Amino acid sequence: MKIHYVLPEPLYKHYTVYPDMIGQYTNSPDHQERRFQGQLQEANLHIVLSGKGYVIDNGREVCLEAGQGFYYGPGLEQEYRTDPQEPWEVFWVHFGGEGLSRLLSGQGAASVWLFSFGDLPKLKQLAAGLLELASPYDRNEVQLAVRLYELLAELALRAETLGTATTLDKRARMREVAEYIRNHCTELLTLPQMAEQACFSTYYFSRMFHEVMGRTPMEWLFECRLVVAKERLISTDWTIKQVAEDVGFSQSSYFIARFREHTGLTPQEYRRWYKG
Repeated sequence: MKIHYVLPEPLYKHYTVYPDMIGQYTNSPDHQERRFQGQLQEANLHIVLSGKGYVIDNGREVCLEAGQGFYYGPGLEQEYRTDPQEPWEVFWVHFGGEGLSRLLSGQGAASVWLFSFGDLPKLKQLAAGLLELASPYDRNEVQLAVRLYELLAELALRAETLGTATTLDKRARMREVAEYIRNHCTELLTLPQMAEQACFSTYYFSRMFHEVMGRTPMEWLFECRLVVAKERLISTDWTIKQVAEDVGFSQSSYFIARFREHTGLTPQEYRRWYKG
């Protein structure tokens, strides 16, 4: 069975990402594609829901199974096929958008990105939602853009590149530590303490955290403290010094400087603007 929807041009031209075609192939043992460089101008994402298939990556054939997938950036040469004995059920979408490269942090820009995603039910849910929205009987332009963005954001945050030393378990541990930092950000937290939560050395933890979260542990700590500081400024009448001390800053002058650097406002100005 083959589902294939071709979508009309969106009325709004500046979505971060927007689908051009959406489909799903089930029990199609002859499914295969070979595209030359520049033949497909849109990005191409496939997610294996069951069965298995193969992708050519730098001359070698890589087997993909349920919960894995591949992504080609616009214009790349492409070659992939299902396993004729155990055909994949594969969801696919061709898409473009103004924020594509930034959203996926450059993955798939120069060569195919092969990935694994630990939550297959989540992938199936998002794929089914996109297929439903792409149907001519239930088409919604804004929701299509939102649902596709959600799928790509999940992959950007949680998918693991196949063949790398970074495991899904280590990535999950980094996210757990990030949540720990968020919940304890008003306390005195040092880098060694954060690394201890992850059971890694300080150096390895810092490198891994930056790779997974896109910022250093100390930058993440500050961002978490900044959120709490904004809430305190709006919901209390505390002095700026009290707010600074409450969210973990020993010097109010440093707190004021960092706050202004990130928001463009002093804490006092922020309070005047946003406190009802």
